[in-house]
Amino acid sequence: MAQARRTIVIPEQFPHVGFTSPRSFSDDPRKPKQLPTDIDMRACEFIGPAAVLWCAVYALLAKHQGCDTQLLVPANLGVCVYLKSTGLMGVLQDAEVFVDDRGIRDQDDKQVVLPVSRFRTETQVDALVEAASEHLMNADLTAANLIPVVGSVFAELASNAVQHSDSPIGALGFIQFRRTQKGNRFICVVADGGIGIRAALERNPNLRDRVPYDWSAIELAVQERVSGTGEATRGIGLYYIAQDMQLAGRQMIIHSGQGWMSVSALNDRAGRTTLFPGTLVSVEIPA
Repeated sequence: MAQARRTIVIPEQFPHVGFTSPRSFSDDPRKPKQLPTDIDMRACEFIGPAAVLWCAVYALLAKHQGCDTQLLVPANLGVCVYLKSTGLMGVLQDAEVFVDDRGIRDQDDKQVVLPVSRFRTETQVDALVEAASEHLMNADLTAANLIPVVGSVFAELASNAVQHSDSPIGALGFIQFRRTQKGNRFICVVADGGIGIRAALERNPNLRDRVPYDWSAIELAVQERVSGTGEATRGIGLYYIAQDMQLAGRQMIIHSGQGWMSVSALNDRAGRTTLFPGTLVSVEIPA
């Protein structure tokens, strides 16, 4: 008898995991005794940068549990070429997740500022920031004064993942330049498969009673000097990024566990959403 498999069907439009069916994504791949897993992208016609890292985290966590894991690539060849250019397919193949990329050409896409990259240490974060900055200087995608802004935002998000996530698969980062109807923008995304913001804040005894839900934990995490470490000098970086999102055209989306929050000049909203196994932060900066 064939072994049962878990199949997660990716929707046709996949900007981020909040656009998926909660029932389809209810399983937590961080838990042991997982079924062999298929991430079925065959119907996908569009995928956003945040969703690219969702695919990476979910597949890597399933594989970490010892599951036979495969990514079923989109039927749309253009989406396949994009996914390959992001580096997603290569990262998964390196981890022995099966990806059938036959007939999908390699494309050097200058709009991919930093391909999907795994990291575990601050030293690796510094190297990724340097690589992204060098790409921006050579690609002529934006004004020189914006390059350090993109680098500092990515560095802060990546450092938070290194310091607080306790992720068995490390963390992943991705930076893309994108032309949209709202104008040109950079999208910096960092994700991990770790304990999540609520569990990280619960390490501080003074905060445990203030974070009953994932969404309340996210709301608290963007306040000044809030940290699971309890150290007075910590909990500043995410607060400053949230403050920077008050500038016109900028937006940050935080997704951790079953909570999410959108921070922009227009509003700050938080609530319940589809499970993300760990924490994902996506920041958009006008170019």
